[in-house]
Amino acid sequence: MPGKLKKLSPEDLNEISDFLSSTAQDFILNQISSKEIDDLDIKSEVSYNQELDVDLSIDLKVDELCVYDEDIVNKALDFTFKALESFLDDNYRE
Repeated sequence: MPGKLKKLSPEDLNEISDFLSSTAQDFILNQISSKEIDDLDIKSEVSYNQELDVDLSIDLKVDELCVYDEDIVNKALDFTFKALESFLDDNYRE
């Protein structure tokens, strides 16, 4: 069982938010060429009040001729949240 999270500072929350955004973006760009992406909007909101609260949303619009896995956003979310656990274990657990 992972250890308890340390008390997180605003800087820690910004770093976690940046990690979430970059991990999700990298996952999608490894699956779809950036030339085929019309719009990629990744929003992460992270707060801490006794426990970590994470809200991550991804809005992806691709060229109409692009062939891609339509479940890519859900896969990116799953991948990012799994990666977050390791990131927290390595950096923010007591």
